[in-house]
Amino acid sequence: MNEVVLKIYEIIIWLYLIYSAGIFGVYSWIALFSYGAVLRYKHGNIYTDYSIIASNPNAPSFSLIAPAYNEGKTIVENVRSLLSIYYHKLEIIIVNDGSKDDTIDRLIEAYQLEKVSYIIPGNLPTKEVRNVYKSKNPAFKKLIIVDKVNGGKADALNVGINISKSDYIVCIDVDCIIEQDAILKLAKPFMEQTDKRLIACGGAIRLANNCRVENGKITEVNLPKSWLGRSQALEYIRAFVLGRMAWSRASGLILISGAFGAFDKEIVLEAGGYDPKTVGEDMELVVRMRRYMVEHKIPHRVITIPDPLCWTEVPEDNEILKKQRNRWMRGTMETLWKHRKLMFNPKYGKLGMISLPYWFFFEFLGPLVEFSGYIIFWIFVLLGLLNWQFFFALLALVLFSSVLYSTYAICVDLVSHQVYTKRKDLTKLIITAVIEPFYFHPIVTWAGIKGMKDYFGKNHAWGDMQRKGFDQQTDETIKETLIRRCKLLLNDFSPIASIYLIILFAISIIEWFVYNQNIDQFQGIGSLIALVCNNFLYGISYLLLFFLLYSLVSIINQVFAKFLVRFLAAIFLILQIVLAFYFTESRNLLGNDLFYYSWEELNNILKASGVLNWVNILMLCLGFFSIYYLIKKFSSKYIGNIKTAVSFLTLSLLAVVFLSSYGELKFGSKKRSFRNCGKK
Repeated sequence: MNEVVLKIYEIIIWLYLIYSAGIFGVYSWIALFSYGAVLRYKHGNIYTDYSIIASNPNAPSFSLIAPAYNEGKTIVENVRSLLSIYYHKLEIIIVNDGSKDDTIDRLIEAYQLEKVSYIIPGNLPTKEVRNVYKSKNPAFKKLIIVDKVNGGKADALNVGINISKSDYIVCIDVDCIIEQDAILKLAKPFMEQTDKRLIACGGAIRLANNCRVENGKITEVNLPKSWLGRSQALEYIRAFVLGRMAWSRASGLILISGAFGAFDKEIVLEAGGYDPKTVGEDMELVVRMRRYMVEHKIPHRVITIPDPLCWTEVPEDNEILKKQRNRWMRGTMETLWKHRKLMFNPKYGKLGMISLPYWFFFEFLGPLVEFSGYIIFWIFVLLGLLNWQFFFALLALVLFSSVLYSTYAICVDLVSHQVYTKRKDLTKLIITAVIEPFYFHPIVTWAGIKGMKDYFGKNHAWGDMQRKGFDQQTDETIKETLIRRCKLLLNDFSPIASIYLIILFAISIIEWFVYNQNIDQFQGIGSLIALVCNNFLYGISYLLLFFLLYSLVSIINQVFAKFLVRFLAAIFLILQIVLAFYFTESRNLLGNDLFYYSWEELNNILKASGVLNWVNILMLCLGFFSIYYLIKKFSSKYIGNIKTAVSFLTLSLLAVVFLSSYGELKFGSKKRSFRNCGKK
């Protein structure tokens, strides 16, 4: 039996090593290939005069399509920003996707709109178009507003494509900030195409979080304030400057960001437009366009350029981030499944033999392999199979490679286009590269796993992508900042504390019931009251420690602080169960106060009892993860309350004072202490 287990262990280790080697190989190739692509683009555009393109009568025409849903608060300013884009052959199409607020009314008032009869040349199936508006003011002659029945982003984009009369379409998110020369830089690659038809082109997306925005323009570039935001800034650099530039150079790119991308309108129409039934419409469209070109034997290209053409706001809230990555995973799975016949099909060249297999093995299976690795790690630990020296050596190699790859991306970004030029920003990015694997990466991995679960569970919801907006706020005083931070901490802490105390109460009731059936001293309602009160005293006294640690760690990272306090709460609760179990078996009460015995005494007692075996340890781990899951799941569902948190902390302080002064409660006719009730 041991030989079989060892053989399985060796096979699993080799499978993970082979997969890891594949990742190292792919990312090494991306690092080298992207650098060449960036240099080639930079040298090819040193002497480019974009004013010539702007005045060229043969320059291609573009239609900029921006879906809008419930954007009433910012729609007027966003449209004004789009109208400032510098390109003469440009029409701007805003598609109001059945907004429930006053989006269309604000547009009509601000831009002097009137209903017009409009011939819709496209034939993509869409929801009903109610009205088409144009401005009476000649200054806004580029602007077309479409009001339609709600059908989702993909459907709104299809309406814009149908209405468009230009050669190329540019699909964006309406709340993004577009550089004024963005269309000029996109036009150049389309004008340079020769034997291979350029069907799609994207640009680098950068983060607007914490940047100074004035009149719809980025006037000062800053890194996001939160570590979650900075991790995404680093991730976007790796994705756009390394990943997409490498795949663009290798003619294997299958993703143009939905936030900003240009497409050949004729090919989009031939391919059938956006698919409203998928949540990953941007990737799916590019794959379908490339599939169409291959099947019709038309040479083509899909490229991206490293210039930052679009600025977007990324989520700096843990839950919103997980919803976004959940949707990305579901979109990836939908695209891979829909076009599964292309996979490893030589007929489709690089698309079928390289690009789609890469996405399947590394983008789709990556989170699954990593998550399974965590589970297998703990199984090996429990079975005593883990070679710790090999494990730490491999862990060090993985972490070093991750930091090196991110640092390399920062350096290539400086070569391509210097966005983050401040020394303090570069320092923060490098620090982010070091700490990112420990908190950001696990969040993204878990969101990917949840996305897989939701995909098979037929959950196709888009997810609420709330944004804070780009409005510049006045600086807070130190006092205002401290008050706001305290309120936030108390608000977030109260649901965790509530669930923790509820579970503690439930454990206490079960504990008394077990004692009542097995131990003579625990008979009657008095013993129940004393047991619950003592457990409550000890349990609530730890809330002060939990809150103190939570407050300190949240200064560094809010997400990790929440994890830590949930982890500590689960540890205390599982220890409560362990102590109860030991007392039931041995009649020797260790007590709730773990400091009553020395660690050496505890170790000797546990060894002598025989309770330290693999079955009990496995049950202990399962119990811990179950409790942690309950705390996390239910505390995330409830809205925090500052008064509740203050009440808990006040009771915690009183409990500490009471235990320090009087000790635990006594019960019974002989006034025996709770601690001595198990002794004869």
